[in-house]
Amino acid sequence: MQLDTTSVVIAQRSIDEILDLSLVVARTYLPKIVLFAILGIAPFFAINLVLLYPITDYDRLSMASTYHATNGGYQARYLWTQVCLVYLQAPLAMCGVTYFLGQAVFIEQPTIRQVFGVLVSRATALTWVLGLLRGGLLAIAFACIIFVSPYSNTDVEQTVYLTLCVILVFMVRGFRPFAPEILLLERCPLFTSKKANANELSYGRRTSWLHAGSGDLFSVQIVITIISVAFVLLACLGILYVCGVVFGIRNWGFWMDLIFFPLVLWLMATWSAIIRFLLYLNTRIRTEGWEVELKLKAEQQRMLANARLMEGTSS
Repeated sequence: MQLDTTSVVIAQRSIDEILDLSLVVARTYLPKIVLFAILGIAPFFAINLVLLYPITDYDRLSMASTYHATNGGYQARYLWTQVCLVYLQAPLAMCGVTYFLGQAVFIEQPTIRQVFGVLVSRATALTWVLGLLRGGLLAIAFACIIFVSPYSNTDVEQTVYLTLCVILVFMVRGFRPFAPEILLLERCPLFTSKKANANELSYGRRTSWLHAGSGDLFSVQIVITIISVAFVLLACLGILYVCGVVFGIRNWGFWMDLIFFPLVLWLMATWSAIIRFLLYLNTRIRTEGWEVELKLKAEQQRMLANARLMEGTSS
């Protein structure tokens, strides 16, 4: 790995340049990104489909309701629940994409076995931070509760609790978004042991250090959220238009609820993972002078390689 030979030029960029670059990265590595995205998304997509299917029976739900509720209200509840689940699960599902991008920057092409080997080795840290603290697996617990009692009188409370969880995670991600990169690319341990290297930082110290000088990350999060909402709406309207022209189906039916709407959400989640990775690079460049660090480390590698070569020649 040549640290000063990268597929993405290591330079500080503005948010609009990062958005443009994210599309270029997606186009360049499209097959591998799609592959690792599908492998990460498939389990969550299947679980969400099974667990949320009972609350798509809008007619029965509205008739069983003890208060005035329409089919449209229950449909909105399902769509919002799907949005919340995908938002909470996305960082965990995109771990493979994140690690691949981290290697692809240095013109490395890791195999599926290599990527999953790293994910397995970091499973405990990923489960604790992304699954529990940031709600990726707690979202499934919410969906299980809905599945167990889809016709109960607690549907409003369930939706409120899930929304509050999303708001809390949104605030945490807004100020500290780079947890997947720190865990997978820098491989910081959750806790440092007494035998650890003095230069090794724990996850908590590293995330505090990296995000300390990035006061505008929350505003960037707001911009990306607005773009995400616009993308989802335009994509869904585009699907409806194509179905209307090709098949003559212009109504939002069950096929949109169960298949296309979640797919659009996951597509946006994949794009967001690429944007977050590029923001991570940009933050390290701005706060740590990462481009200078890479050049120095690359020169150190060359000097060590030359020293070994000279030792081998002399012997």
